[in-house]
Amino acid sequence: MKNKFFKKAMALAMAGTVVLSLAGCGGDDGSGNSSQNNNQQSGQQEASTGNSAETPSDAGSGSAPEMEDTTIHIRVMNEFRNLDKVLEKYEEMTKDDPIMSKIHPDFVWVAGGDYKDKLSGVMIGQEDFDLMFCGGWHGLSTFIQDGNFADLSSYFNNDAFPGLKDAFPEEFVQAMTSYIRQEDGSYMKGVYGINLATFYEDSRGFMYREDLRKKYDCAPITDEDSLLEFVKTVQENEEGMIGVSLWNFFRLDSPWYSAKHDHVFTQDNVNVLGDQTWIWVGLSDDNKTVLNAVVPGDSAEEFAKMPAGYQDDFIKEYIVERTKWNPYLNPSRGGTDTVEKPAAMTYCALSEYESKVKTALETNPDEEYGFYVIEDAQRNQEEGAVICDMATNNWLVVPEWSEKTDAVMYFLDWMFGSQEAHDLFELGIEGEDWEAVGTDGYKKLDIDESAAYSMPTYSFTQNPTYIRVSEFVSENPEIKSRFDYMYNPSTYSLSPLAGFVFDTKNVETQIANVSALSNELQLTISMYDADEAVEKISQWHKDAEDVGLEEIRAELILQIQAFLDAKNAN
Repeated sequence: MKNKFFKKAMALAMAGTVVLSLAGCGGDDGSGNSSQNNNQQSGQQEASTGNSAETPSDAGSGSAPEMEDTTIHIRVMNEFRNLDKVLEKYEEMTKDDPIMSKIHPDFVWVAGGDYKDKLSGVMIGQEDFDLMFCGGWHGLSTFIQDGNFADLSSYFNNDAFPGLKDAFPEEFVQAMTSYIRQEDGSYMKGVYGINLATFYEDSRGFMYREDLRKKYDCAPITDEDSLLEFVKTVQENEEGMIGVSLWNFFRLDSPWYSAKHDHVFTQDNVNVLGDQTWIWVGLSDDNKTVLNAVVPGDSAEEFAKMPAGYQDDFIKEYIVERTKWNPYLNPSRGGTDTVEKPAAMTYCALSEYESKVKTALETNPDEEYGFYVIEDAQRNQEEGAVICDMATNNWLVVPEWSEKTDAVMYFLDWMFGSQEAHDLFELGIEGEDWEAVGTDGYKKLDIDESAAYSMPTYSFTQNPTYIRVSEFVSENPEIKSRFDYMYNPSTYSLSPLAGFVFDTKNVETQIANVSALSNELQLTISMYDADEAVEKISQWHKDAEDVGLEEIRAELILQIQAFLDAKNAN
């Protein structure tokens, strides 16, 4: 496989289809940042541990597997600090374990801005890494399709790896499973990455000025009508303020979440034309047959093929509906003037709420804030409200050429095997870097920054089994309830399109041409009034048909149906 990949990569490079920097090869991670216990750096043999993607060595055989001293090389995205003391603690905690005492992790980090280019260098040079971060935006699906990452399927749901079994239950493993399209159109499945997540879908909403709501005696904000009335009141009465600050409407007023319960799906892995022109895929009641895929501006005949309730032009309906917000948006949005007036409310994902509130209070400590969740079912905290891929864009991967997969997976089994072990790499030394607050909270301790531990957890440790919320969240019951709901597995169910990856090679030119037309639109910030929005959509559709829209639709439907057939055959 190693020689096959090298020849394939070189052929692609020579053909001009891959642009790679030779400076990224030769084992230079570009950061010069490494952390390994000094007493591990000499006299250790980096031995193979019997790597096997099909059956872990000796796992489940009834006898303890043998492990020679092995250093596993790990690369994360963005800076960690003072990791040495955590590694020393790890060595202390595992010194009597016959397996873990022989596994010694060595870390390097690469800045996010350089990570994608450096990752390409790692791939073409087959550099000496055994576990790496890879973001979905780094080309994860392409790397998987090309066979660059080891299949880790056999390590999950395996009693020999109880930590992984507990931290990654069956449904999570299903969500991590990739279906790789073969040249004959069939699919091969496997787990080629480990997803890092504390939740599967962020609660999108607005942070709003609760102090101004009280000042003007506005009704409690419980739905979109009360939210709009609050925004209108503030803008009319507060000189120098606007109603809404946002850089994208995201899912506001659209059936992004609700339609999935009616077998109509739009999500990142089918939106091959970008954010301005989502593609909506209609499935049969059993989610096994594609009925149609519709886009903005489609004819009544196309919508008529969709599931019940979506057989009229629902896309135009929600695009027009949200133009009601236009009078309260930044009047210079979409232009070069990036200076914006203060707003009654600001778009904010729940995971960002704490940091944004703290930043705002540094400037104006007398302000008060509340949080409004956009989607009705999520705001009402309904069970099963969110149908999604149950996976984030953050992944750990094992390079196909690594000979230490067993050692890597034993280490991860240990780290994900207990709250204590996970806390160590997530938060640092308990009593020095942090202390527990209740059963699921934590507080950072007042320690000199030069000695404080930090790890970019989104690129190494996050898992929904091990969650601690900050002191800020713990002390705010309303926000705590929102986080509890977002972290609760019962909030989610797996999309039937989870794992689908669109192979663009048959329609690459068409996608490029139609996407270029889509990128000229400004629907996500509602730059148009209702009539102009309809006109823009109609013109886009006409122009898109001329450059390949129907070929894209046909290919997408064909591939989704083949994917569903393969998935449901197992």
